[in-house]
Amino acid sequence: MGLEMLFREYYRPLVMYASQYLERKEEAEDLVQDVFVKFWESRQYLEININLRSYIYQTVRNASLNTIKSKSKYQFDTLDDLPELSVEEMLDESDWNEYINDIYKRIDMLPPRTRKIFTSIILENKKYKDVAADMNISVNTVKTSLSRALSVLRSNLSKSANVVLTLLLI
Repeated sequence: MGLEMLFREYYRPLVMYASQYLERKEEAEDLVQDVFVKFWESRQYLEININLRSYIYQTVRNASLNTIKSKSKYQFDTLDDLPELSVEEMLDESDWNEYINDIYKRIDMLPPRTRKIFTSIILENKKYKDVAADMNISVNTVKTSLSRALSVLRSNLSKSANVVLTLLLI
């Protein structure tokens, strides 16, 4: 398969895949382009004995995680513990949107106070103490409620949706 043909077939899905890890689409596009350039320049395509699709997705995943680690002032050792998706589980744009919608539906099913705490901290980036003050509850209650919300969400979501949720929490 020629590089141009490979690029045409995989570029857009790989950008969507990298976007699951990275904050900006432009950053994902640059990363995927870099992967293709390095792939071609290093002549790695001559040494692949496995499924090419799996190889290129794994390369993009690793490059994305390396980008996150290099940009972060914190060490995210747990990123390496993210479950890897098999070839059949790779997300395209419609899958990504489906999982996001499922996550939001599950959030809406949380008890009102738990939902308010979860959305305030995770979606609105508020601090624990600010949420506690707004709701007139203790910081420990906020932490416990958030922990329970995450536990409920994770137990009710599919493996792939859990990966998406984890990526959203980073």
